[in-house]
Amino acid sequence: MENHWQLLQGILSKEQDQMEAQAFVPTDSLWFSGHFPGDPILPGIALISLVWQAIARNAGQRNEKISLESIKKVRFAKPVRPGENLSVIVAGSRLVEEPLYSYSFKVIARENVVCTGLIVAEKER
Repeated sequence: MENHWQLLQGILSKEQDQMEAQAFVPTDSLWFSGHFPGDPILPGIALISLVWQAIARNAGQRNEKISLESIKKVRFAKPVRPGENLSVIVAGSRLVEEPLYSYSFKVIARENVVCTGLIVAEKER
């Protein structure tokens, strides 16, 4: 069954502590339901969900399980409209309070940063 909430198309590149992922926002996405009729804007939680999908998928490809600890310093700079392509750039680092990891991220649409923030996750043992 297709997940109509999923925007992530795939991870394009991975380096040691950085990755770039690609996403597409279909015009008929469920994220636009009621947000806002006649002037659809992708909700901020959809952008956060997209970033988390990329982080979790990347961890899964390394056979790691992670859980979300916190979301910090999120800023929404520009609206995302139906039909847009998005790039998600995530840089991760281990925090002193191991097994926590910090992931700073930015989401780009039309060559503009539309969202930035920080996600803290815990690597499950």
